[in-house]
Amino acid sequence: MHRLFLAVSFTLCVSAAAASYQSTRLVYTVSWGNILLAKSQLDYQVGKDDARISANVESDGFIAFFSGFQSRAKADLVLKDTGWTPKTLFMERISGRKKVQSRVAWDDDSNVSTESRMPELDLDEVYPLTAQMRVNVLDPYSAVLRLIRHIETSGDCTTSYEIYDGRRRNRLHFKTLGTTDLTETRPGEFVGDALICSLEFEPIGGHQIDSKWRSGEKDDDGGRIKMFFGRPLQGQIVPVRVEVDSWIGTVVGRLDLRKMMVQ
Repeated sequence: MHRLFLAVSFTLCVSAAAASYQSTRLVYTVSWGNILLAKSQLDYQVGKDDARISANVESDGFIAFFSGFQSRAKADLVLKDTGWTPKTLFMERISGRKKVQSRVAWDDDSNVSTESRMPELDLDEVYPLTAQMRVNVLDPYSAVLRLIRHIETSGDCTTSYEIYDGRRRNRLHFKTLGTTDLTETRPGEFVGDALICSLEFEPIGGHQIDSKWRSGEKDDDGGRIKMFFGRPLQGQIVPVRVEVDSWIGTVVGRLDLRKMMVQ
């Protein structure tokens, strides 16, 4: 389930094609069949060469009674010749009474300049983060904005990105799976043509030592996480749907067009 919400969080980014400053809100629902599991909200402001993103994911429905959680993130980005690049990232996750936070700042060369964590990594439980893992890395939001720009220019999503969020170092692999015509199964969801992309997490540092998702020892993750990109926002590409195959079945995150706001 944790990997589902990682995937949903990564999808909470939007196209940066607009040249003028604008403010947008996107709301996603996460469900298993007819059971609501969580809601996500993204508020973002994009200028000509900068962006500010605020994202929130929290449990909802019956799962909130048994395994309540909330996570939020704030990111400041800058647009360079190489694409969107992180300036600062704050992330917080609350589960029960446990709170986990991280703050990261990047220099002009996309290297981590300062960072802090609460609590610090427990090296008895997770793999260490080396200094080299903080060199030439992106935050999750810059990566997805770059992915969307890649889709805009090439028509496919086959690429990879080096990601650091203050606690984990991952390599994200995206691959084009094809296209589909999404139909409405819930009120307010996107209907129309969509590009299907698979998402695979390759853990490099900071992940659990006893996890099977370490490099060289994980099961085939290809195709388990699917992201669907469509054009509901005045022709701009955004993630409109996420599907994660898990042991309980397929969990789906859907963009709710009824709650989308553009100013």
